[in-house]
Formats: sequence, C-alpha cells, structure tokens
Amino acid sequence: MRFAPMSWLAAFLMLATAAFAEDPQRILFIGNSYTGANKLPDVFLEVVKSAGRREPVVKSATPGSQTLRQQLTQAPSQALIEEGGWDVVVLQGQSMEPALAEKDATARDHFVRSAAELCKRIRAKSPKARIYFYETWARHADFWNDKAALKDAGAVGANPKEMQDRLRKWYDFVAKDNKATVVPCGDAWELNYASPKPIRLHRDDNSHPEFVGTYLNALVFFGKIYGVKAPAPKWTGKVDEAQAKLLQGYAAKVLK
Repeated sequence: MRFAPMSWLAAFLMLATAAFAEDPQRILFIGNSYTGANKLPDVFLEVVKSAGRREPVVKSATPGSQTLRQQLTQAPSQALIEEGGWDVVVLQGQSMEPALAEKDATARDHFVRSAAELCKRIRAKSPKARIYFYETWARHADFWNDKAALKDAGAVGANPKEMQDRLRKWYDFVAKDNKATVVPCGDAWELNYASPKPIRLHRDDNSHPEFVGTYLNALVFFGKIYGVKAPAPKWTGKVDEAQAKLLQGYAAKVLK
C-alpha cells in the first residue's frame, strides 16, 4: 500500500504540536504588589491563551511590599513552593531593593542571599523548574520632583535611568548566580519612556503599573517563558489597538 506524501500543513501542525507539548503546565508567581496589581498572572494567562498555547495552571502569592528576604517567612509563598511540581517559578523582589543594593551593603547581602535561598527551596521541591527573576521598572520621573519622596529617591538613584541601571545590574547578578533567567520588563518600560510620545505606564503614585504597564509586562513574560520573539496576541484587554501594537513592539525589542 502506498501512502500520499504529507502535506506542508500536516507537517507544520505536527511540528507545532511537538513544540507546544513542551509548554509549561504549572507556573508560579512569587512577588508583591507589582505582581498583584491588575492581576499580572491572570493577564499573562490571557495572553498565553490568546496566542493559542496550551493553558497552564497559574498560581501566585503576592503579599504587599515584601522583599525576597521577607518571602522566606511568608506562609502563603512558602506553601506554594512546598507544593512542588512547578515547571516555571517567577520571583519578584521589592521594587527598591535591587536599586538599594548598589550602595547599601546590608540590602545587597539580603537581596543576594535571599535570592539564592529561594532558588534552593524551589529546586528542592521542583527540580526541573525554570526560575525567572522579574526585573521591574524605575519610578516615574515625577518621583524625583516629589519633595516627600526625596530621601527614597536619593537612595535608589539620581533619576529613572540610574535606578533602572541598578535594577538591571542586580537582577542580572542574582539570575546568573542562581542559573536563572531575567524577564526584562523594566527594560521595555525604559524603551517606552525614551520614545517621542511615551504611554503613561505608571499610576499616579509614580510606582505601580496602570493596566497598560501590566499588559506590557505580560507580553515580555510570555515571550521569555515561551520563546516567542515578537508576541502579538489578539487579546489586549483594556489596551486599545494602537497602544497594544506599540507595547508589542517594545516587548519584541527586549526579547531579541
């Protein structure tokens, strides 16, 4: 009996199925309000589904303002780590701690040691887990004009660029130190604010993300975790089409 040659479409579908079979099935986010704001894990899941990928189980623990050191004693965070069987685990520090690490030896020691201990605990229960550090973003430029914030502003850098440089440096450091990967969300925010007509990604507090910022973060997470260089999901949530295309472009630039 002779069989007809496989069509290009059938071959493509077989390759796509094989690739998608390696998609993560269980993803855990450990962070604080930067992860909890606008429910980043849920937005990320919508992007995953919209891109036609297999829907994973996504869980999170997002107690407000917690540093990596504090996460070591947070019962909800530790319970989820102990649950084990995770394919991907995301770790997010307090928004200032990597920037403080540049000049403050105690902050640096706590950040580096706590990152290592969290990775150790994750791998004890999820030996095959891929660990990602969520590189967050600098405060909005208006933060440095707020007299009430001047003490904190000076501690994290002279301006948004210096703060972002510090965040990038220390997240890169702990990622390399622990054989993990950085998700460069802050780099994408930096591109946006360097553009001629930036979108306001920060809330009025100059710190937390508006939904457009969370959507940009979800794009970068999807691209990094799923190996997609130019994420362009159909789902955009509350973001209009024109803004979504701009944000997708920034995500693609940091995912090269």
